[in-house]
Amino acid sequence: MLISGPADAELSVVLFRGGWADANFSNGLADAGTLPAADIASAAAFAGQLDQWGLHVFGSDFAAHLGGMGDQVP
Repeated sequence: MLISGPADAELSVVLFRGGWADANFSNGLADAGTLPAADIASAAAFAGQLDQWGLHVFGSDFAAHLGGMGDQVP
């Protein structure tokens, strides 16, 4: 999946059946890289991981779209 956000931020995720994902991000010119993506054992675990990646890439704007749930993610 590819999620685009403000200021040219993007999160690209490919989920594999073996319990890992390729998760790459770009925050425009300031920051880009790969995010940790192992030990994903269920759909719920993937959802939690996706929330964490979204907070990393899109910041507090992403948390606001989660209805404040982002405050629970370290």
